[in-house]
Amino acid sequence: MANDGALAWPSIFAGIRGVLMLAGGLFALISPQLALATLVWVGGVIVIIDGALGLWGLLFGGRSSTRLGVAITRHILAIVAGLLIVAFPAMAAAIGISTLVIIVGIMMILIGAFALYVTTVGRALLRQGTFWPEVLSACAYLVFGVLLLVMPLASALALVSIVGVLMILYGLFQLYIAWQLRGLDVKVG
Repeated sequence: MANDGALAWPSIFAGIRGVLMLAGGLFALISPQLALATLVWVGGVIVIIDGALGLWGLLFGGRSSTRLGVAITRHILAIVAGLLIVAFPAMAAAIGISTLVIIVGIMMILIGAFALYVTTVGRALLRQGTFWPEVLSACAYLVFGVLLLVMPLASALALVSIVGVLMILYGLFQLYIAWQLRGLDVKVG
């Protein structure tokens, strides 16, 4: 019976990640001006949670990877990027907004590249039905990073809307993964 509880955790954490991303994305689309001020902070918290839950899933949640070091690095980068985003006001004053945007954009690209690499190399280890959602969520990180590097700060409202759509897509992918994992949990239990 103790094993049954362990099987549910990966689907629960994927579901939490999905709900948090959906909430942030919907807020960005409904109120882009208000979201611009708060989305930076909320997005940073979500990226920290995403990195922490992914790291926890790798180390304790039963997920496996052929490239554990790369997968751990990806989640640590997510946590560091989230901390940079949360500390945005202090960081912006210290290093400048443009530099911070470039740093976060590069980190998002690295996170997406690591996630894509781990997913494609460890495809055989992934549960059935989770490969494409993982690939698409890695691509969402890549697109977000590239957008941060190429979009000027003057188009911040457009960026908020794009980020909102990307967060909704990522949230839907995470909910799909949670649903797939939960279906496997029910079959096993």
